[in-house]
Amino acid sequence: MNQKQRPIYIYAVITILSAYLLFNPTARKIFSRYVEYYKLSSNMELAQQSNLEYKKRLYYLETKPSIMDRIVKSELGVIAEGEVEYRFEKAPIKRDTKNEK
Repeated sequence: MNQKQRPIYIYAVITILSAYLLFNPTARKIFSRYVEYYKLSSNMELAQQSNLEYKKRLYYLETKPSIMDRIVKSELGVIAEGEVEYRFEKAPIKRDTKNEK
């Protein structure tokens, strides 16, 4: 075989295989199910990670009551009776343009 004819045969085989996969309903169904399986498995991994985070949070809520107080204060902004809330404003930083080059 010539070196120039080899790529032509490869392109012909690739074209025939892609046409077969494209027009064969069984192959399309298998491919679409594979794509769906891939999407579901990635969603399942994300759900398992968030499940672990929720289990850790539940464990700390059940065992350490100070964690619950901290969560209530940070997420809901609740202040206990007798506590004082301090808020600090961020002042804009003034740059000295004389010293900068």
